[in-house]
Amino acid sequence: METTRDRILEVAVGAFASRGYEAVGVQELCESSGITKPTLYYHFGSKEGLLAALFAERFGGFNGRVATAAAYPGNRRGDLAGVLLATIGAFVEEARDDPDFSRVRLSSAFCPPSSERYRVARPYLEALYGTIAATFESAALEHGNMAGRAAQYAASFIGASDAYVGLYLAGDLDPDEAFLRRAVHYYMHGIFS
Repeated sequence: METTRDRILEVAVGAFASRGYEAVGVQELCESSGITKPTLYYHFGSKEGLLAALFAERFGGFNGRVATAAAYPGNRRGDLAGVLLATIGAFVEEARDDPDFSRVRLSSAFCPPSSERYRVARPYLEALYGTIAATFESAALEHGNMAGRAAQYAASFIGASDAYVGLYLAGDLDPDEAFLRRAVHYYMHGIFS
């Protein structure tokens, strides 16, 4: 059963995805949700509080999905390619499952660092980078030539994954498993060369 809180979050993610966080006002969110401002403030305290709740639920869930996929060595000792395939797959599946939030996530990663949106997103972005960096740090124990490069690998891997997500969301690419396997192969060729 959908609660008022859930309805507000759903309206907000759709509005933020289509027009941007800064362009959407509280009054519009209230009208679209069929609520009053006091109701929104009761549930979230402010527009920033609404964004924080949205990120806690959806960005937190996305980071959990990525962390599960990126666990190395986990059950895949020595299979860095398999871990990276599962991880990039988590990015793409999130975009398929929740395209509106994926748009909000991507735009929040690249908005001005002084913005309210970036301030709310930053801990989740840092957690995402930390997860991927930890994957490469663990892999470096088995692949010595990777040592000391985890931060760079994490940045480039997330960047590539987000680029594929962006192309998918724009309707320019539908990355199937064969495509993702090739993408990981190319990525691995780069880090091992």
